[in-house]
Amino acid sequence: MKDADKSEEKIEDAMQAAEGEAQSLAIVANAPGMVFQYVRYEDGRHIIPFVSDQCFNLLGITVEALQANPELFMDIVLREDREGLRRSRDQSATRLNTWNWEGRLWIESFRDVKWVSLRASPRREKDIGVIWEGIIINITQSRRRETELKESHERLREVSSHVMAAREHERIRIAQEIHDDLGGNLTAIKIDLDWLGRHITDEDSVLLAKIHTIDQLVDRTIDSIRRMSRDLRPGIMDFGIVAAIEWEAGEFSKRLGIPCEVVCAQEDIELDQDAAVAVFRIFQEALTNIAKHGRASHVWVRLDADISAKGQLELEVRDNGRGITAADTGKLNSFGIRGMIERAGLLDGKLTVSGAPGEGTAVHLSIPLALGRDSLAIPRSNIRPS
Repeated sequence: MKDADKSEEKIEDAMQAAEGEAQSLAIVANAPGMVFQYVRYEDGRHIIPFVSDQCFNLLGITVEALQANPELFMDIVLREDREGLRRSRDQSATRLNTWNWEGRLWIESFRDVKWVSLRASPRREKDIGVIWEGIIINITQSRRRETELKESHERLREVSSHVMAAREHERIRIAQEIHDDLGGNLTAIKIDLDWLGRHITDEDSVLLAKIHTIDQLVDRTIDSIRRMSRDLRPGIMDFGIVAAIEWEAGEFSKRLGIPCEVVCAQEDIELDQDAAVAVFRIFQEALTNIAKHGRASHVWVRLDADISAKGQLELEVRDNGRGITAADTGKLNSFGIRGMIERAGLLDGKLTVSGAPGEGTAVHLSIPLALGRDSLAIPRSNIRPS
């Protein structure tokens, strides 16, 4: 009787083991990628004891061929991605953390490149080495979508950059036309008014007074034209970004009576025209926001160029006004801040606006400088009068 019971128990255990193995095989067979076991011995040898049937569909290599020669996997990894695969494997073996790697494979049988993601859990066995169990998944479609999205963003960025550049060029054209056409005409009118004033007798006081009134109106119109031309394209921009920032700060102080201190260690910072205009427009917008909303009594400006390996231009505009909150920067109608951030992004830079109620506001811009030039910034101490 006891022998019969033992036989039944053995049969039951065998059935349970078979059922467990069948379930495991079913899970492996239905896995979304290639399941594998990889062993690296202490002496550096490595084998692949197990690999699922998805091997050929994913790698274009049969299970038998891969197990006979594990180096076949490394052979199909693109050359520029191999070092990353080795490094991630070695780190996983040393630290016994998850082996994570994403890279590209050249599948000869399909004449195509695939992106794959490898994830495997390691364990160390005494007298053997490190054993990984994991899965390799085809992520080509998601990678292609990421690439397409990135390319789409890049095209959108190029369009935005082109629109802003076109806008600045149009401003220059309008400023030149206003200055040359309207300015020239008004100057001619002043000359004619002066001639009339000199040829009218003193007895005709009414006509002389009218000429004087018109002359004053022409003067005010000329001042308005100069101001509009300056706003559209400040002539000071031709003298460099440092001079332009200092000049604009001075104009701000004159208009509003608010001290605006500028600190810059460089006499000049070399920027291409589009970058210089973008930095200047960001500075103008920062001052405009202070004038409209800041309620400040003092403004500090710091402009600096780091010509080391980082190659960064830094612009900081800080005030002692009423401050700003996260809700203020997140408003739908915060077009000024949004415009500054967009301009910074087109320069591969970053712009942040920070502050707290009653503690003032700080606008910080950081953009990369173009490297490879002999000199990007000229220290003030190196300037010598001619």
